[in-house]
Amino acid sequence: MKLQSFSTLFRTMLVVVILGVLISLIGGVPAVAAQKQQSYIVQATTTALAAQLVEKHGGTVTSQLEIIHAVGALLSTQGLAELRSETGIVAVTPNDLVESSDNDAPADKDKNKDKDKDKDKGVPSTDYPDVVGADLVWESDVTGSGVTVAVLDTGLDNKLQALARGADNKKDRIVAWKDFIEASKKPIDPNGHGSHVAGIIANSQKGADGEWNGIAPDVKLAGVRVLDQYGAGTYETVILGLQWVIDNQELYNIRVVNLSLVAPVQSPYWADPLNQAVTQVWADGITVIVAAGNSGPGAMSISVPGNNPYVVTVGAFTDNYTPADWDDDYIAPFSGAGPTLDGFVKPDLVAPGGHILSVAPANSYLVSEYPDNWIKKSYFKLAGTSQATAIVSGIAALIIANNPDLTPDEVKNRLTASALPWVDVTTTDALYSMWQQGAGRVNAPDAVFADITGSANLGMDIQADLAGTVHYEGYSYYDEATGTYRLYDPFADWAGGYGTWDGGHGSWAGGHGSWAGGHGSWAGGHGSWAGGHGSWAGGIEGTWAGGHGSWAGGHGSWAGGHGSWAGGYSTWAGGHGSWAGGHGSWAGGHGSWAGQFADPAFLASFEIGQSPDASISNATTSYFLQDE
Repeated sequence: MKLQSFSTLFRTMLVVVILGVLISLIGGVPAVAAQKQQSYIVQATTTALAAQLVEKHGGTVTSQLEIIHAVGALLSTQGLAELRSETGIVAVTPNDLVESSDNDAPADKDKNKDKDKDKDKGVPSTDYPDVVGADLVWESDVTGSGVTVAVLDTGLDNKLQALARGADNKKDRIVAWKDFIEASKKPIDPNGHGSHVAGIIANSQKGADGEWNGIAPDVKLAGVRVLDQYGAGTYETVILGLQWVIDNQELYNIRVVNLSLVAPVQSPYWADPLNQAVTQVWADGITVIVAAGNSGPGAMSISVPGNNPYVVTVGAFTDNYTPADWDDDYIAPFSGAGPTLDGFVKPDLVAPGGHILSVAPANSYLVSEYPDNWIKKSYFKLAGTSQATAIVSGIAALIIANNPDLTPDEVKNRLTASALPWVDVTTTDALYSMWQQGAGRVNAPDAVFADITGSANLGMDIQADLAGTVHYEGYSYYDEATGTYRLYDPFADWAGGYGTWDGGHGSWAGGHGSWAGGHGSWAGGHGSWAGGHGSWAGGIEGTWAGGHGSWAGGHGSWAGGHGSWAGGYSTWAGGHGSWAGGHGSWAGGHGSWAGQFADPAFLASFEIGQSPDASISNATTSYFLQDE
């Protein structure tokens, strides 16, 4: 692959070009309206310079965003125009609003058929720890102890015992709290989404089945409120939250950040201020797990920050209300699909995201709006990539608890290298492309215990990327001749349909031509997950032969050992673990940015106010009253 270097001046000019439509529109408003101030993220060579120049041109500094050398600012049209011409200004970006999806999902009451599960049996039970194998990890006394997960969301409710108390029943679970919405000194969650997500990660209550209801019941929680009671926030509030995480990383041993929130894609990943902040968190040694978004199933529906090539981006599958039978599972139609507009393969993997049961405050906004999703005893059901993301955050905490010296790249590698790809049980052909399933289904036991070495994001210099001297483009491209998405050489001929996808529905005005077909490979049967169910014989290097537990019988058919599709774990057509984020070299990208930015169609795709999928406007990534 080739890396392209840019000077600071060129980067500044480029971002201005990307934002040109917005600026030209603002410049044409009447003089009276021009004095109205709008909110921006102003980046300069230093944060101090950004603040100085904002104030010089009559603006108001609303926050210091050291993490990206920026300030939040209110600026008039005239002030904005003057500021743009100042030496030292790198970029001026609208402080984008991210909005909750809680009013966007239609009712699907017919699918609430497990609503009365565990009726009159006390605390309800959850299925997803068993579905991903977390219960097998617990058998080795790995429960997340010593790891803190920061949840940036609508808040945490410390009145919920499932969150406030750890597995030892001590009320010391929430070790830190910061509210960037209304500066509450005590943990609160008027919306309910943040508590639901945190419960999936860390619920320490045991259900009627006698097992913990969360993935990592011994982790600590840091609650960072960046979204309001309606699930809405801004770039500024989320970046402030990420900055707080970095500032308090060592104090609270924060090793994982959960971001179950999204915003529309409006620029290359590296030019987006929120993505820059997320990249900095990753570079500082914290594993970041993010949602793919709920705008699937069409291609190129991954949102920000899910389009960030460094982090772990999670899509959702559903167990189809049969958690003990994996044969009828399928990827949820709402799950965001790749590739990203930068050409990267996303999501990185998929996790359970349908009808997920967790805790929420009884008086929260979501519970009041969607009472049919209320079960009992503070338990509430939601679906979405938010929930799938939380499951993977919990598994990441288990990985780190067992392997505390791992870097984020190594954690990502373990997650993707151990994932189980979805294949046809008869032909072993992939039923979902890599842009739909990533590396496959998350597999907690192998991710935690298997003998996996290596690192994700090979060939990518994260520090140079942050410094603005190098940026990357992925290997994915749309092949107009075949009407499919493919990978540039040397990964052009992946076997079994994994590396090709017709992927689209209709056409998109922004390049890549027309997309053929309906919804790609998932039309038709359900197939099977590759990966040796039963007693995990055929896991990574046979790790689980005769090992933890036994999942044999009644769970549906699999295609044999891990990676038996296309020749086995070590002989995939593209090389060992070559998909995005595994060992694979294509995470580093293909080609150079210089050529792409000469393409007017590419620039047009990033006009402010436009997105490849304009429906991406939700901050949180849960569906309400809708499962699959």
